[in-house]
Amino acid sequence: MGKPKQQVLSRFFSPKPAPVLSSAAPDPPPPLPPNPKPSAAHPPVSTVASFSPAKRARALSLSPKSPAAKRPNPTPPPSRDAVRRRLLEPLHQEPPRLLDPTGGGKGYTPLEQQVVDLKARHPDVLLMVEVGYRFRFFGEDAAVAAAVLGIVAHPDRSFLTASVPNFRLGFHVRRLVAAGHKVGVVRQTETAAIKAAARGVGGAPFSRGLSAVYTRATIEAAAGELEGGGAAAPEEGSSYLVCIVDKEVEAAGREGLQVKVGLVAIEVSTGEVVHGEFLDSDSRSGLEALLLGLAPVEVILGTPLSFATEKIMMAYVGPTSNVRVERVSCEWFGKDAALAELITLFEKSVNNASRAEDDRKLIETNDDNNNFHGIEGIMAMPELVVQALALSVRYLKGFGMERIICFGSSFRPFSADAEFSLSANALQQLEVFRNNSDGTTEGSLFQIMNNTCTSFGSRLLRNWLTRPLCNRHLICARHDAVSEIFESMGPQHSVNNLQDGGDRSCTASVLSDLCIVLSSVLALLGRSPDIQRGISRIFHCKATAKEFVGVIQSILTSGKQLQKLVLEDIGIVSSPHKSVHSPLLRRLINTASSSTILNSAVKLLSCLNKDAADQGDMLNLFIASVDQFPEVAEGHVNVKMAEHKLDLLIVEYRKQFAMHNLEFKTVAGTTHLIELPVDRRVPSNWIKINSTKKAIRYHTPEILKNLDKLLLAKEELAVICRSMWHKFLTDFGKYYAQFQAVVESLAALDCLYSLAVLAKQNNYIRPIFVHDNEPSQIHIKDGRHPVLESLLGDNFVPNDTELHADGEYCQIVTGPNMGGKSCYIRQVALITMMAQVGSFVPASSAMLHVVDGIYTRMGASDSIQQGISTFHEEMNEASNILHNCSSRSLVIIDELGRGTSTHDGVAIAYSTLHYLLKEKKCIVIFVTHYPKILDIQREFEGSVGAYHVSYLATRKLLEVTDKQVETSPEANDLGEIIFLYKLVAGASDRSFGLNVALLAQLPSRCIKRASVMAAKLQEELSPREEIKLRRTTDAQTVDGPSESSAEVGLFCAHPYQRLAETCRRILLNITLAQSNNDVTNTLPSLKNAQEIAQKTI
Repeated sequence: MGKPKQQVLSRFFSPKPAPVLSSAAPDPPPPLPPNPKPSAAHPPVSTVASFSPAKRARALSLSPKSPAAKRPNPTPPPSRDAVRRRLLEPLHQEPPRLLDPTGGGKGYTPLEQQVVDLKARHPDVLLMVEVGYRFRFFGEDAAVAAAVLGIVAHPDRSFLTASVPNFRLGFHVRRLVAAGHKVGVVRQTETAAIKAAARGVGGAPFSRGLSAVYTRATIEAAAGELEGGGAAAPEEGSSYLVCIVDKEVEAAGREGLQVKVGLVAIEVSTGEVVHGEFLDSDSRSGLEALLLGLAPVEVILGTPLSFATEKIMMAYVGPTSNVRVERVSCEWFGKDAALAELITLFEKSVNNASRAEDDRKLIETNDDNNNFHGIEGIMAMPELVVQALALSVRYLKGFGMERIICFGSSFRPFSADAEFSLSANALQQLEVFRNNSDGTTEGSLFQIMNNTCTSFGSRLLRNWLTRPLCNRHLICARHDAVSEIFESMGPQHSVNNLQDGGDRSCTASVLSDLCIVLSSVLALLGRSPDIQRGISRIFHCKATAKEFVGVIQSILTSGKQLQKLVLEDIGIVSSPHKSVHSPLLRRLINTASSSTILNSAVKLLSCLNKDAADQGDMLNLFIASVDQFPEVAEGHVNVKMAEHKLDLLIVEYRKQFAMHNLEFKTVAGTTHLIELPVDRRVPSNWIKINSTKKAIRYHTPEILKNLDKLLLAKEELAVICRSMWHKFLTDFGKYYAQFQAVVESLAALDCLYSLAVLAKQNNYIRPIFVHDNEPSQIHIKDGRHPVLESLLGDNFVPNDTELHADGEYCQIVTGPNMGGKSCYIRQVALITMMAQVGSFVPASSAMLHVVDGIYTRMGASDSIQQGISTFHEEMNEASNILHNCSSRSLVIIDELGRGTSTHDGVAIAYSTLHYLLKEKKCIVIFVTHYPKILDIQREFEGSVGAYHVSYLATRKLLEVTDKQVETSPEANDLGEIIFLYKLVAGASDRSFGLNVALLAQLPSRCIKRASVMAAKLQEELSPREEIKLRRTTDAQTVDGPSESSAEVGLFCAHPYQRLAETCRRILLNITLAQSNNDVTNTLPSLKNAQEIAQKTI
């Protein structure tokens, strides 16, 4: 029947040891009684459960017995759930000793003691320890990793443990970092050969150290070792590290205190630094807008913070956001300590490496005021910004990335004179980056406009959309560049062919040199790694050799191709086409193809072996000589000498055995084997490695000794090469500013090319901007919503917009629900924003004045976390508009005051619009359902116009009563309404809310009751209008002479009022018929006008 089955249960099922009570002076343990009870503590044992009676009897006979021992009562076997719980819990029901390293190391293995020491030095880091071919987690880190990665954690000796394979390191690190954890990778700092040479062969463990630390803000700048091996795809968007501090100051012009907020946002992977200090409102609307625009993935809070700032930050970094929060006390840096910390950092950087900022060229003309260089720029920053920057530098020191602040970083304030920032509500309601339905980028303005080929170009375009320009010269410079690229493109199918990677030869005849060169360069960069982050990784000494060669080679190839345009410009190469006319394009191309940059790239690449870099061969990476990398050259000499000694040994063995063809063999990775026939006698000290039927393979003592020397020489060479590679990357710091300027120029070229492709594919036109000394104005002909047009195509109904500061500069838009009011006001704001970004716009013509801000108040939202109601949020946004807008601003307000009672809402909406018109005199588009708002036209005659989105209705509201709810068939028919989506002059008398309720499928009885209620309210409103008209007539009679009495005036007013309403409806239908070019839409309007006239007659 074969060998009986046997199951060995681990020691975790043995009885638990009795708890030991600690005391200051423990007494010696009492002597054990002669007959210990079963409850006494037992040493860890292995229990053997056998299904064979003979083996069970044999096991019992071998176990020691006591004459007084009693067999304990049998206990029932543990349940399956109990077994599972025991396996998932540590052996002892105590907190993991990994977090309490004060136990003196009793009971720890050497590896566990190493982990305890590392955890004591890095308590906030989740450690991944390299052990053999796996990375292991210990203690609480194992429990966290098991929950995030979906792996099994199990007890092993002293701690809970879990592990992942080495080749999946990048994949698992990115998952842990994405969950908001700070992950550290612990690697062996010595090899077996170095350990044996230094300490001899013994049981001491390999020395280990923390080699890298990753967070969401730093992983892209330090992810060189994470590439390959199934690593997850890196994030293409920005990953800002934001530090926030605030301070209470006295309010200017009013009693009380205000809060001043200082903010520094660092994109470690690109070197970008955004900073600023500003006074914020009680709701922290300014801080909220910055957080929404930057979308930080990691936040440093300089404590203590004010209550309102703390509240909004806790709402932003909620448990579902995976945003990591680090709290740092501001007491570390007082008023002068923060500045001293930064100055010390700059002085060290200048002493350690030479800087090459003189060669850095600016890619935008406004960058002269936006970039801070050196200590002078730091000293010019506000106090809170310096404090936040010092806290950020101290945090980055833990990652070895603090140098990014000193070497060519792109410092820029978020409130520059040449740009303006959009508010949080504007970014959300205009759906600039995310739609309002599911929060994704699908259907957003950014998704429509983003035709970039590279990741760094996409990030720059996002920055452009967040901060549109408000300088006319800079806007026109971008428009000139986009226009030149646009004109260099052929027909639309040629552009599509280039984007799809089609045959370029068939389109070369209709494309100019500019389009061909730009498309080929951007296509090359799109297939290459992210060179912007690659440059930063090189600067941080985190790049691999393969990545270094790929990044520098991409920059070199792109520069050589762009040099064709530069050479044609200066006439060296003859061409039938003039290459570049736009000053902005010429500057960008010259920066990206600078001969200084190309020479530096060639010099750097000439030091490395490209084949070895692709294969990851560090030993042969450097092209070493006596003058260049002498340490590496000496290491190679030592390796060759060790190999030469082994070659001399084989000569001796040939003579010894008289075998002229004897050679070293390599079998299964074992080298330098001597293969001899089985019958050949060898010295007794030779070591047999393996054999076959005919031959035996040996290692001699001399071979083993020289193999150890060869292995040691190679390990020493590897250490030298790694050290030299680190020094090589450190020396790259003097080129960093130059290469960073090249990457920024290539990103700007990518954005401009993307805008040109957008205009070509969607038939956009170039907007015209009037001079700054002219009045504010917006003239748009056949404007279209860029996102909805992409969905609807030719079915989208365009609209005109005419606003002028010296004429009508306010539009009050009314109309039915779902008629297109919100779409119209959004399209005006988006067209204005796109034009000031530098893009062409969806219209047949557009003449605009540069606005210094776009302010919106749309939508209904609240914040339960901050204790803000819907109406409070409305008022906060309205207050922000009234305090910050100017006569050069565009203000969009949609249904202000709907979150409270009708009377209060009308009063607030009226007063807000009145303030904007009288005090600010800015361009306003105001959407409302309150008829009372239209009365403001009397005070601002000629400056305010009433408009509505047109529609066709088959039936007006009937006068019904409660009895008709059940019996009248007309109560079931609310009629049909056809939305024409065309903005026409005049106010709308109805909103057709019942029709929307019908579309939403409210219960039929509910809609019937609503129809009755609406009819009653309309009947109650008619007498009020008559009384109002009577009072108006009486006032006119008293103020001025009149031949007729008040009674006659009242008698005549009522029929004339009905006649005027009838004429208005007839004229409206005639106007609609004239505005429609389609006959199918014209005939219904004329027929409707004819029916109204016949009924009146």
